[in-house]
Amino acid sequence: MTDKTSPDRKTLRAHRQIFWDAWQKAQADLPLNAMEVRISRVIQMHPEYHHFFNDMEDFLDRDFQVDDGMNPYLHLSLHLAIEEQLATKQPIEAAQIMEREVVERKHERHDAIHIILEVLAETVYESQREGREIDPLAYAHKLKLILQT
Repeated sequence: MTDKTSPDRKTLRAHRQIFWDAWQKAQADLPLNAMEVRISRVIQMHPEYHHFFNDMEDFLDRDFQVDDGMNPYLHLSLHLAIEEQLATKQPIEAAQIMEREVVERKHERHDAIHIILEVLAETVYESQREGREIDPLAYAHKLKLILQT
């Protein structure tokens, strides 16, 4: 029986290939499209994941275990989602957290992104566990709670 919340291997490989290609092009100093620029910037922020980009087949096919910590592909994907949220100010609470952490509290931007990332990762996990779509209002509410701290 297949898990309906998990992508099939072909889809997973195709999505990971986009990350692989963007990073390889960036390392070779080749022209990048807008998405590849965003992907390569996110990968650049995570030197602890760079070794995964040494072996394409391993990167595309590896099954990351919960014991290994966060799946690097998932982590990078969540980073991209948050960058989009910040660019569009949707939800506005993400942008407000960023503003507070970076401007008022003088935290590094990457650290501020990780505050939001923890909430997004938890929200994605809960929705997958329950077999439902992500609830954007619940996600925004969780971010709002952080703003109250």
